[in-house]
Amino acid sequence: MSLLIKNATLASGKNADVLIEGGSISKIGAVSSRADEKIDATGKIIIPGMINTHTHAAMTLFRGIAEDMELKGWLAAVRKAEILVTPPQIRAGSDLAALEMIKSGTTCFSDMYFHMDEVAASVQDSGMRAVLGYSMVDGGNARGTRESVNEKKMGSELSIAEQFVKDWHGKAGGRITCSIPPHSIYLCSSPLIAKAAELSKKYSCVLHMHLSETRKEVFDCLEKTGARPAYYLDSLGVLSQRLVAAHAVWLTKEEVKLLASKKVSASLNPVSNMKLAGGSAAPMPEMGQSGMNISLGTDGSASNNSLSMFETMKFCALLQKNSRWNATVASAESVFSAATVGGARALGINSGEIAEGKLADLVLLDKKAANLVPAHSILANLVYSSHAGNVTDVIIDGKIVMQERKVLTMDEEKVVQRAQKEAEGLSA
Repeated sequence: MSLLIKNATLASGKNADVLIEGGSISKIGAVSSRADEKIDATGKIIIPGMINTHTHAAMTLFRGIAEDMELKGWLAAVRKAEILVTPPQIRAGSDLAALEMIKSGTTCFSDMYFHMDEVAASVQDSGMRAVLGYSMVDGGNARGTRESVNEKKMGSELSIAEQFVKDWHGKAGGRITCSIPPHSIYLCSSPLIAKAAELSKKYSCVLHMHLSETRKEVFDCLEKTGARPAYYLDSLGVLSQRLVAAHAVWLTKEEVKLLASKKVSASLNPVSNMKLAGGSAAPMPEMGQSGMNISLGTDGSASNNSLSMFETMKFCALLQKNSRWNATVASAESVFSAATVGGARALGINSGEIAEGKLADLVLLDKKAANLVPAHSILANLVYSSHAGNVTDVIIDGKIVMQERKVLTMDEEKVVQRAQKEAEGLSA
């Protein structure tokens, strides 16, 4: 199957044709070859599909149930809703998330939650690309003494996570790959985290976990272990290129250097951090200076409300500039790179760039939209001006998933109606 995108405008401002064959980009430039399908992209900008490296897709059903709360109250409200959630609701929430992400130009996401078979089925049917894993929790114990570890719970969690990898890794024509995600250092015992890292190495897959999201997390870790979170994880032998550390806010320069030396990727979630009043900004400049790979995530809809990576890019840049009193940090180029190729590197996916040989996960935007004119800098417009409504077409794995704002793989009306129905009662 081949697809030819004619006369698209690259972020550089140049026009080019893009030929897609077998799910990958085969040629860029002036292409005269015939193709099975053709898109006239005159008046449209073409970009790599954005990659959301940290979210909880099904939490779309929690959108709006825990608003304007302090963290403790927010956690209680969300936990109350999570206890009520059933597998059909996870599917409904995941479908809604997939719909929202497609319509806002996200082609791939990394998800950690529960009832993950439902999330995987949603990804398979929607045509999206995703890295999925069962989020493990065994009660947590930073000291990790055997006497206080719930061995039965730990074994059960590891078994579920591993079975999910066996069932889904490489499925949907390779669009679904899997991760091993221990939730965090405060909800997982040290033996669980160490064993999760071993599973990640065994299956050569992503190790995905929250890290240093809040100041309390850091202080608790210091009290219990005598070490800051990054050093605590290093003592467990889990720092490697496979690790994607979500949030990574409360890190010292030394921790950043440690993580960079181990080739750990950061997934920055600025909108969620600000909404929950985390009180700081991830040390993005130091990460860049240390050569650490940086990617971006939205987190779940309960702590962000939106799954738009356009919003995430803008908030990321503005938060960094404002917190550092320096308008030169977090350039549009660096933030756009984090949302695309940085995400691809973090997740081990051959995408994130418009280049020959890369996976054909691409997005077209309306170049003539009022908010994208004039085009003095298309790149700046993408980061600071664009929104989900500018996205016209989405191609994933070489297949057209959305064309002229119409999603071809999902019944939008049914997805929205079902999500609304399934969400009823969750906030009671």
